[in-house]
Amino acid sequence: MKILTSLNILMLIFTSCTSAKYQQMQDERDRRRAAYEDARRKNDWQTLKGTLEREVLGTWQFLGIEVLESDLSNEIQTAAVALAASSRKNLTLRFFQETHARFYELNNGNINASGEFTIRIERIAETLVPLIKLDRYKSLAPEEVIFSRPGLRRTLIAIEADRLYLTIGYGQLLTPAGWAQIGGSRYSFERVKNKGLK
Repeated sequence: MKILTSLNILMLIFTSCTSAKYQQMQDERDRRRAAYEDARRKNDWQTLKGTLEREVLGTWQFLGIEVLESDLSNEIQTAAVALAASSRKNLTLRFFQETHARFYELNNGNINASGEFTIRIERIAETLVPLIKLDRYKSLAPEEVIFSRPGLRRTLIAIEADRLYLTIGYGQLLTPAGWAQIGGSRYSFERVKNKGLK
């Protein structure tokens, strides 16, 4: 009986040691998995940010405006977009880098704006969302020149091939009947290629 009790005690000690050791291994595996996921997310964030910061450099010519969501009728929407686009037909947007700072210059005939720009990445519902911020340096605020909306802070940026897209979530367009509230608007630009280069 004493031998049986001793064996039971030894089995209980062995089992509890094994459980503790297994739990330690499980905790270590979870910690390493969390560290890996965190490093992967940071790498994805840095990769996307670095890629955009490089690809945006250069000069871009305004192409057009696309209304993504709107309560306007198609007829009014078409007229409003055409009116807004016509006032930007000469708009160019230049991004460049000097030492460690990144700058932009906006030119729309006699309307100019310039300053520094930053690109940041936000994670929204497990999706990486790139945003650009144009800090005012002199003259008009950049969002006034591009979007006719001062004080705009959230502008999504995307680059596909030789196209640059700046998207705002909401805003106003000047229609023949006056200002109208619209949903998301995407402003597209085309990269200006240097003459003599292929």
